[in-house]
Amino acid sequence: MSLDLVWKHTLQSHNEIKESILGFIDQYEQIGECPDKITKTDFFDSNKRGEYMGIFTNNDGAEYLRKSICEKYWVTNFSISSFWFQQYYVGDSHGWHLHGNSTISMSYFLELDDQKHSTEFVDIEKKKTFQLNVSEGDVIIFPSHIIHRSPIIKSDSRKTTIAINLNLSEINIPWIDSIS
Repeated sequence: MSLDLVWKHTLQSHNEIKESILGFIDQYEQIGECPDKITKTDFFDSNKRGEYMGIFTNNDGAEYLRKSICEKYWVTNFSISSFWFQQYYVGDSHGWHLHGNSTISMSYFLELDDQKHSTEFVDIEKKKTFQLNVSEGDVIIFPSHIIHRSPIIKSDSRKTTIAINLNLSEINIPWIDSIS
């Protein structure tokens, strides 16, 4: 697997938006039970309001991320098909899975005390797992079909992520025409 299929972007606005997003998440009351060992998520809430997405998407750092995604995949636009947060405490994990009905997925590390708790991926060509070197405030971007998981949290610190599924659209034809 080409390592550039899974890449990271450091969200420059992380320190500005972290506490506001955590405020929304802290007030959220869990709806439904998660089949994985995840303490808190709004994944199963069909009526979620998602105020934290407005904070995440309406700032200069998110705009730079949007431009980076468009440049990386040679598109002029994309749409968000779904989003949710997940909070993990000691002993929590999210088993191996992939994201259907989307093209690209992202995981924003809102809280991450140790890189060993970051998303783990499967390289099916080399038949091994790998993790990127990430820190709190980083966003991992990857094709939605790549198998991944959240490993077991082994510390007392909380891990909070926001997952976002995207569908790429509107190919940047002039870029493609320039290479043909």
